[in-house]
Amino acid sequence: MNHFTKKTAGVVLLSALALFTGCSKNDSAGSGSPAAASSGSMQKRYEVKSGIVHYEPVSMMGVKSSETLYFDDYGRREARETVLESDIMGMKSFEHKMEITDGDYSISYEIKKTVNGKDETSREATKTDMKEMREMALMMGKTLDVEELKKNFDYREEGTEEIAGVTGKKYSVALNKEQPEARVYGVMYKNIVMKSQMGGITVIASKIEENAPVPSSKFDIPAGYSVKEVNLAEEMNRAGNPETQK
Repeated sequence: MNHFTKKTAGVVLLSALALFTGCSKNDSAGSGSPAAASSGSMQKRYEVKSGIVHYEPVSMMGVKSSETLYFDDYGRREARETVLESDIMGMKSFEHKMEITDGDYSISYEIKKTVNGKDETSREATKTDMKEMREMALMMGKTLDVEELKKNFDYREEGTEEIAGVTGKKYSVALNKEQPEARVYGVMYKNIVMKSQMGGITVIASKIEENAPVPSSKFDIPAGYSVKEVNLAEEMNRAGNPETQK
């Protein structure tokens, strides 16, 4: 797991705990709870209808990463645009990519990729069917003991912090309960991650545009791309069944 993947893992856990904490304060049958979501609908991820969040660039070990988050319909449609630039031992690379969540599907594709100036951009988008996995997660969410989950990860509310002109709630969790001092910190504003801190990596929003119009093209596969469709549940079953790999 590389440094940029590690920072994402901690934020995902923090976001999930914060979201379930917010839901637990509502009636279990309320519209904001996991139990209320059905296979035909998705719960609101954020408390604002649409927006654009710009994050400050992160540099580590010769790699510079910058990210912009676009979302609409309260986060049911979301796109993360990432630019990675590296110069390591004489090898220069540039990667501009998009990762989209839209309903039951996750979509990813490269906008541009070069290695030492050579264009290696793939014109293939991967479209992953997440419906079965999402339904499984919803079923698990109905039986989760939120308080027990928070206890296991030593979840703490750390007050508030102002970021990019808005005041968010600060949380922290321990990825290993045997090492409670090794914590992931985050600041959430209307369930949007505004800041995350894990080890020596800090990602912080520089600007947030609430209820900003987001171009529909941000959630579409560009013209000229082929599409590879993947069913995640089927792929996982195949990976776990040796007979299918012969």
